[in-house]
Amino acid sequence: MVHIRSRISILVLVLTCLWACDDRSRGQDIVVLNFDGAVDMEIDASVPVDQGRSELLGDAVLSTSGACAPPTGGPFVHGRAYIDVNRSDRSTYTGGPDESDEPFEPELNLVAAETGAVNVETCSDGTYKIGPLTAGTYLVQHELESARRCTTSNCPGRFSRKIAAGETPVMLTFGDSIAVIGDRPLFPDRVKTLFSGLTDIDSRNVAVGGSTSIDWLPDGPYFERRLGGELAEADLIIVTIGGNDLLRYVSRIGIPNDIPAALEGARAVVLQVIDNVTQILDAIREVNPDADIAYCLYADYSQATEDLVWGLIGSILGPDAVGEVLRLAREQFPTDDPNIVLVDLFGAAQGLPLHDYLYDELHFNDLGHTLYAEEVFETLGGVLLGPNPLGDTGKTPLGLRRNYGVAPSEQ
Repeated sequence: MVHIRSRISILVLVLTCLWACDDRSRGQDIVVLNFDGAVDMEIDASVPVDQGRSELLGDAVLSTSGACAPPTGGPFVHGRAYIDVNRSDRSTYTGGPDESDEPFEPELNLVAAETGAVNVETCSDGTYKIGPLTAGTYLVQHELESARRCTTSNCPGRFSRKIAAGETPVMLTFGDSIAVIGDRPLFPDRVKTLFSGLTDIDSRNVAVGGSTSIDWLPDGPYFERRLGGELAEADLIIVTIGGNDLLRYVSRIGIPNDIPAALEGARAVVLQVIDNVTQILDAIREVNPDADIAYCLYADYSQATEDLVWGLIGSILGPDAVGEVLRLAREQFPTDDPNIVLVDLFGAAQGLPLHDYLYDELHFNDLGHTLYAEEVFETLGGVLLGPNPLGDTGKTPLGLRRNYGVAPSEQ
C-alpha cells in the first residue's frame, strides 16, 4: 500500500495539471447524402447482395433561403455553422457562436449504411438540420475549403472520407496508460464498436503505460520503435499524452510549501508538453501529411470529490485550480493544422461525478472508457440512434446537436 503522504505528494499537482493524458453486414451499402442534393453510393461488387432486399436510397434537399425552420418531430441532426471572427472557440465546449460572429452556410454530407428519404437542409443564417432519421449509425461530414480552418476542432477529413468511400479506415492510438489500463474493452475498441454500423475500423493501439511526451519525441525511445511502422497507413491517430510529465514534476518537489509557485511550475510544464507535442505532430506530418489527429484532453479529476485523495486535494487547492491549468492546455494546443481534432474530455466531463467513472485514482472504469469512446465518436461526426452497442453504460442518442466554428478566410 502506498503511504498517504506519498500519494498526496504524487497527486497534488497532477490533479491540478492533468490533461491530454462488430463487422460490417454482408451486402451492406454506403450511402452519402450530399448537401447539393446528389446521392452517391458505392457497392462492394465482391460481396453478395441479398436478392430479396430492396435498395433504400435517400433524397437530399438543399434549402438556402433565410433561416431553417426549427427542427420539430424528428429526430434531426441540427446546429449552427458560424465564422468565429475572434477565433475564441477551441472546441465544441468553449462558448459557441456569439454576437461578434457571423453566419456561415455549411456544406454537409450524411454518410449512412442504408437510409430512406432524408433532407439535408442548410440555410444562409448558418443553421442546418438533417433528417428525420431512423435508428442507425450515421456520420456527418463538414466540408471546408482549403482556405478555411475549423476552430471548434470537430471537422475531420481523411477518416470520414474513407468511411464515405466504403473503405476500412486505420485508427492508430498512442500515448500513455489512459489507453491501456482500466476496464476492458478499452476506449479505442469501444470507438470501433460505435462505428461498426458503418465500417470495420482497423484499430491499432501502441500506447505505453507510464510514458511521457519526451518518450514520444522523434529522438525518443518510442517514436520509431512503436509508431514508425504504423504511421504511414493511419487515417486517424488518437493521442493521449501529458499526464506523466506532471507526475515527474510532482515527484521532484514533493508536497509544496508554496502552492502558487508550484502551480506556476505546473503551468510551465504544460507549456513544455505543448512544445513537445508540436514536435511530435511535425514529425508525424513528415510521414503522414493528411491523417486526422485526435488529441484527447484530460477530464478534470478534481470533480471526483467522493475519492479521499481527490477530495483532500480539492480542499487544499480550491475548486478552480485544476480547471485553470486544463483551460491553459486547451488554449495553447496547436490548431494551425486543418486535420487536428480536439477530443475535449475536460469540457465533456464538466459537472459529472467523476468518481463514478474511475478505475483507480487516474484511470477509467467501464463507464469512463465509454465516456472517452463516445466523445471521440461524436467529435469525429458520429451519430447514433437506437440501442447503444456499448450496452448499459452507453448513451443514446449521440451526436444530434453540433456546431461548427470556422476561422475567417486568410486574406
